[in-house]
Amino acid sequence: MIEALIYAATFTLTVATAVPSAYGTSVTAPAKVPRIVSSVQFPQSRWKIVRHTFRLQIPQESKPLSQLTISVPAGLTVKNKSKIGVFDQSGRQVDTNVSVEGNKVTLAFPTPVNPGTELKIAMRDVKISGVTNAWLYKVHARLVGINADLPIGFARFRFYR
Repeated sequence: MIEALIYAATFTLTVATAVPSAYGTSVTAPAKVPRIVSSVQFPQSRWKIVRHTFRLQIPQESKPLSQLTISVPAGLTVKNKSKIGVFDQSGRQVDTNVSVEGNKVTLAFPTPVNPGTELKIAMRDVKISGVTNAWLYKVHARLVGINADLPIGFARFRFYR
C-alpha cells in the first residue's frame, strides 16, 4: 500500500514538472492620451469641506493638452474657481483659465501643455453634502488638433473612517 502511494506521488510530481509553464508578456502599447495616475482627499475623514487633488500624466506620444473638463459628482460642490490650482511636476503653477458652470469645471490652457508633463490639479474648498465612501469625477481632455472631448477616466477619491 505504501509502495503504491510512493509511485502515485512520484508520477504526479513527474507529470506536474513535465508540463511547460505558460509564459505571458504584457501588452503595453505606448499611451497616446493623458491618464489619471493618482488622487487624494485631504483630510481623509468625514469633514464637510475638503481638498481633492489628482495627478494627470501626459505621455510623450500624446498631442499637447489644451483643455480639461471635470464633471463634479452629485453630493459635491465646487464653486470658487479661485480655489482651483494646476501645477506641473516641479511645483510651478500652470497658466490656466478656470470656469465653473453647475457641476462642470473647465480648465483651459492658453499655452497647450506639452507631452511628458505631469499635472497636479488641486481643488480646495470642495463641499460635501452627500454620503458615500468614494467620489468619482469624470475627466475629459481636449488635445491640440482634435476638436472633441476624449474621456480619459475617473479621478476616484476615497476616505477612511
